[in-house]
Amino acid sequence: MLYGNELVDALKQSSVSGYGKTMFVYDDRILPKRDQSTFGIGGKLAVESGAWDGFKAKAAYYITSDLGLRHANLKKTDAYMFDVDKTPYSVLGEASIEYKEGSSTLLFGRQEIDSPIISTYDYRIIPNLFEAYTFTNKALPHTAITLSFISKMSGLDGLVSFKHFRSMSQQTYTSLAMSSDLQMIDSNDGDTIDISRISGDQGVIMSGIVYENSIKIQGWNYYCRDVLDEFYLDMAFPYELSPTLISRFEVQGYGVRDIGQFKDFLHHLGRNGSYELFGTKVSLESKEVGLTIALAYNYFTGDKNTVTAFGNWGGYPEYVAIPYMFAQDTSVSALAKSQMGKLSFKYNLAKAGLPNQTLIGGYSIIDLDERIMPNSDIDIINFVYKAKISDPLGVKIQYEWRDSPNYRYADDMLTLSATYAF
Repeated sequence: MLYGNELVDALKQSSVSGYGKTMFVYDDRILPKRDQSTFGIGGKLAVESGAWDGFKAKAAYYITSDLGLRHANLKKTDAYMFDVDKTPYSVLGEASIEYKEGSSTLLFGRQEIDSPIISTYDYRIIPNLFEAYTFTNKALPHTAITLSFISKMSGLDGLVSFKHFRSMSQQTYTSLAMSSDLQMIDSNDGDTIDISRISGDQGVIMSGIVYENSIKIQGWNYYCRDVLDEFYLDMAFPYELSPTLISRFEVQGYGVRDIGQFKDFLHHLGRNGSYELFGTKVSLESKEVGLTIALAYNYFTGDKNTVTAFGNWGGYPEYVAIPYMFAQDTSVSALAKSQMGKLSFKYNLAKAGLPNQTLIGGYSIIDLDERIMPNSDIDIINFVYKAKISDPLGVKIQYEWRDSPNYRYADDMLTLSATYAF
């Protein structure tokens, strides 16, 4: 009877949380691409039980809607506000059981995941979500060890569906476009390849260790059978120049390797899926002024035959953010041999008498290899304004201007959003 009473108490201690979010995206694009203006509204409603003998249960429902305001012409609708067919949708995005014992936690079911390569990464209304078994241990001081098997994914970084949970191999987004019979590379008119047609439905074994104290070091491995094996590492070293002036030096790198059936498939085409990324970032923060200035650089290896899987499961750890890069003409990737730099600032507007407000700005140069993707270099200027109107309500205004000889990368985009968290 005691256990029954404890279960009833756990149910009584259940909590409700979530958010409501509304967004408007306007994308002024260069012909022949169509301008886009898209309104969306939706959010998340989650219920989590109290603890019972170390166990907790959680469920979260996500929804996005256009209130009937979506354009009839789908080319005028933002590609990421709704599902892949640009229609609103809803999904039971979290449905999980958690068991906690001491410094260890086991979470199985639908869940959010935050790691460098596999990430929930919320940039519209409904984020990426995953079906997984995730074990986390924090027994060592300042250290978290994670081991997870991730079977499926839904969300805006998926290839075949945003709404439905599909296998990690099927949702892998690479730069390779093929004819429908998988016999010929077709970078201009073909569809991005569904790797599960080659490898079958595969999950990802994710393992990682994060140490964070005065310095931060993390390393992760992502193994997807017959598809890819990826390793990521980064380190951050802060140094106090004075009580109010902090410098920070960061380095990062990751390697991607095609394996098994996907490697054999690419080899038959005379292509490969193996490359690296290297990056460094230096920043200086003045607590007295409220200003942080940063300079970052990234470089991709590879060659003209390299197929890339950049951001394939929602992870975008690169110091210099990159727009989606199209393979076109004879190329199978725009990223191979590319390099990019960014100068940015972050200003705490409280120092100017505007509390709970932040202004972020940056200038980026995306230098693509002329032998792989000619006449397509990109200059990017971006600004982000964030304000905390009240404890639950926040607003965000983001503007990005891109200039390039390639019309695919020449546009300016305005994003307005308001989020009420509860």
